[in-house]
Amino acid sequence: MTRRQVAEPATFAPDMFEFVYFARPDSTIDGISVYRSRMAMGDLLAETAKKELAKAGIVVDVVIPVPDTSRVAALQCAQHLGIPYREGFVKNRYVGRTFIMPGQTQRRQNVRKKLNAMPIEFKDKVVMLVDDSIVRGTTSKEIIQMAKEVGAKKVICASCAPPVR
Repeated sequence: MTRRQVAEPATFAPDMFEFVYFARPDSTIDGISVYRSRMAMGDLLAETAKKELAKAGIVVDVVIPVPDTSRVAALQCAQHLGIPYREGFVKNRYVGRTFIMPGQTQRRQNVRKKLNAMPIEFKDKVVMLVDDSIVRGTTSKEIIQMAKEVGAKKVICASCAPPVR
């Protein structure tokens, strides 16, 4: 039996989506707490939102996360901004990840099956929705429309993920 190396070993470089989306919040990657990294994303989002909202003259009534992985960042952002945090969407756990579904129509239909907006949290409010990331924008468009359908006056959509460069 012989043994030979045909390629150099790869350097471990976790994808940023491990911190943003895939990893459980109780995970630690390369000595970095996923939970703490999501809190830091919420702090950074709050700083950006504070500037942008002031520039646009917008006063937000409530911060609502897009379940599930954006909750930590949305809560941190809301606390940092001094704005109430509310759970406005109920998630159907039996619908898979919509961003990886094969067709646009299927992705759009499944977003509607996956999330249900609670009118009591949206009616007559300026809402800041915090999502973990925006991959295609399909989910964002549908969620914004759902929020408006249950009475949101205005919807501000924010992503806690850093820009991919």
